[in-house]
Amino acid sequence: MDPSRRESIKEIKSRIAMMLEERQRLTSSSSRTASPSKFWSDFCSFFDYLPSLPDEAFANLRLHTYHLTGDTYQSYYFKSEIASMRARWEELIRDVPAAYVLREPEGGIGFSYDDGTVVSRDVMRCQRVVNTLYDSGTLTALANAGGQRKLVLEIGAGYGGLAHQLSNLLGNTTYVIVDLPETMLFSASYLALLNPGKKLYLYRGDDFPKRGNRDFLTAFDFVLIPNYKLDELRDLRFDLVLNVASLQEMRADQVAEYLDFISDTCKGVFYSWNQDDQPENSELGNLSKMLRARFELAEVVPKSVTNHLTARELIVSKLKELMQPVGIRFGVLKPFPAGRRRYVEREYLCRPFGLRSNS
Repeated sequence: MDPSRRESIKEIKSRIAMMLEERQRLTSSSSRTASPSKFWSDFCSFFDYLPSLPDEAFANLRLHTYHLTGDTYQSYYFKSEIASMRARWEELIRDVPAAYVLREPEGGIGFSYDDGTVVSRDVMRCQRVVNTLYDSGTLTALANAGGQRKLVLEIGAGYGGLAHQLSNLLGNTTYVIVDLPETMLFSASYLALLNPGKKLYLYRGDDFPKRGNRDFLTAFDFVLIPNYKLDELRDLRFDLVLNVASLQEMRADQVAEYLDFISDTCKGVFYSWNQDDQPENSELGNLSKMLRARFELAEVVPKSVTNHLTARELIVSKLKELMQPVGIRFGVLKPFPAGRRRYVEREYLCRPFGLRSNS
């Protein structure tokens, strides 16, 4: 790793440490989003070794991102799964313009094609998001939005994989990430190392402008803000807001705070792709019900038959959704047969009621 990148990682570590100290000083009433849920606190403890890694080790950061997505480099050594992954990938990109087809960046993991293209499960997930935004006309609308710089917000960006891909697709965009400091160590490092020509701002208490000054923020390509400073962004208006697989990990009060914020600040589409009712997270409940209370929802039906929910899952999910408001809860259900999806994922394009047009 060259000296400038090593220095960048050192500064990122320092700022993350300052955020964690700042968060510890908060009172419980300062922000409902400040501390992770019990469900996600366990995961944070599994990668708390990361700050102690030598700065040079961050050049191989992608080998550690399985903590956030479950996509591990080891699985690509077992050739038995590669054929099915190739088939899924080729189905995903069949009707997508070449400009919107993604690939794993340099230093990534995955299976390879003869032309050097590398594809991973994480890239496939990002591709599905891009496909939905393209098919719905959202990407075209953003491209035709005129000369003003676009503001995109992702809540819970994981290691920054989707942020990297979308930022490069959209251009002329400030991509704002709101996340736990623990997780931003991944995303800040990943984005800084992969995008040395772009400007990245990582929150520091003594230089962050009050109420998220737009002129200050739009001078950067990436802006990373800790979750407990969410309210400082309330005066901004976002052209696109995204959440992939992190609302499902929060407490209900945290989700409510984020959804209320999005309802007030999103002037375009809010994209949500989450498990509707995470069985391991007892602090949440039904996510679709919370979304439906604040947004007009358009559910996205997956094109691939391999991604369709089983009939049993659809029925159970709908019954749970209908019965929960009157206090009826399901008992223990028999396990799903092997090979079938247990958790119900719902993909939505959401628009706030009374959508604002002001910028």
